[in-house]
Amino acid sequence: MVRILAATDFTEEGQAVLDFAAEMVCKTGGKMYLLHAVEPCIIDAAGSLTGGTSMGAGDIPGSLPNVDYQRMDACQAVLSIADARAKQLGEQISKKWGIPIYAKAEESDDIVDCVHQFCRRHNITQLVIGNRHHSLLTSILLGNTAEKLVRAASIPVTVVPCGPKAQH
Repeated sequence: MVRILAATDFTEEGQAVLDFAAEMVCKTGGKMYLLHAVEPCIIDAAGSLTGGTSMGAGDIPGSLPNVDYQRMDACQAVLSIADARAKQLGEQISKKWGIPIYAKAEESDDIVDCVHQFCRRHNITQLVIGNRHHSLLTSILLGNTAEKLVRAASIPVTVVPCGPKAQH
């Protein structure tokens, strides 16, 4: 059975990825999965949520000065909200295309690894991702997530152009 994973970032541009994956599922009779990867967060000394921070061994709770650990529940809330949004988006796509969709948000400090681990756990056979058009300098210095996903993939990957220059 074909198992297609659409990775989403919840943007309007990313809708093209979801529709493309849903259309593939309709044509193949496969199964669709939707995944949103959430970067870990911590609460800094001022009590503000900070996303995208990779917590190392020295950053375990108790080692960060002046942090109100009762507010650490806010980080779990971020993941819960993202998971609820993924499920809501999955329901919308399911109704639009008439197919069942398994939708989930997962926390990871490495989006590429998160997507590939999900693919392995769920025996995904095809990955559908979006690609925004970045400036040449940004692409050279940082690369982009789509490129990293394609390079690390052990399954076929379809890259759907997203953004203002993309034609759908």
